[in-house]
Amino acid sequence: MIAGVVVALVVIGAVWLLFGRGKDSILTLPGQSQAPVPTFSFKTGVPKYEALATNLDKKKLEKAAKHAAPTIQHVTTQFLQAGYVNPDGWGDAGSINDFFTDDAKQQVDANIDTLTLGKNASDTVDTFTPAKKGTVIKVTSLIDGNLNVIRANAEFTFKGTTANTDGTTSKVTVTGTLFLVPDGNDWKIEAFHIDREEKPHKAPASASASEATS
Repeated sequence: MIAGVVVALVVIGAVWLLFGRGKDSILTLPGQSQAPVPTFSFKTGVPKYEALATNLDKKKLEKAAKHAAPTIQHVTTQFLQAGYVNPDGWGDAGSINDFFTDDAKQQVDANIDTLTLGKNASDTVDTFTPAKKGTVIKVTSLIDGNLNVIRANAEFTFKGTTANTDGTTSKVTVTGTLFLVPDGNDWKIEAFHIDREEKPHKAPASASASEATS
């Protein structure tokens, strides 16, 4: 289990208690083609909200949360696509820096092994294939008295399989929470808590037998 935790250098404060809590391109030889990078998307998304004021209309709160959720889900999706699915982003802070606030960027290098597939992944992994099932995200919007979403968190489970250079495969499960703030028409990550678990599989029997007789 690999874990990465950072608290952004901004005052998030007690409001969050309401929640309960690039590399160079790979060269190919003439006549060879590089496998296309798959596109990741969450299969299940759930919008939620927490209100900072009382007596707000429930339907309006739900509408504000539903309006904000797709953009926040998109940012989370692109962040995982850049750091985990795309080989150019493995271990590369530059591939994901733009998803973070200026203060949070200072913690990216120290947590590169959970924010991406890992700093050494390019040496041990050939491809990463995101799972078609089991990927879920819950976006909770923090809404003020004027029905503005002033912060949000994205809790997610992200799964995939690596094909490793030694012929084995590994099941990867990434769970975490991104804490985000508005940035113009977009959102930036100001803090995060991410865990990654990898369960390696043995090499295929045919490969093992071939190695034993060589």
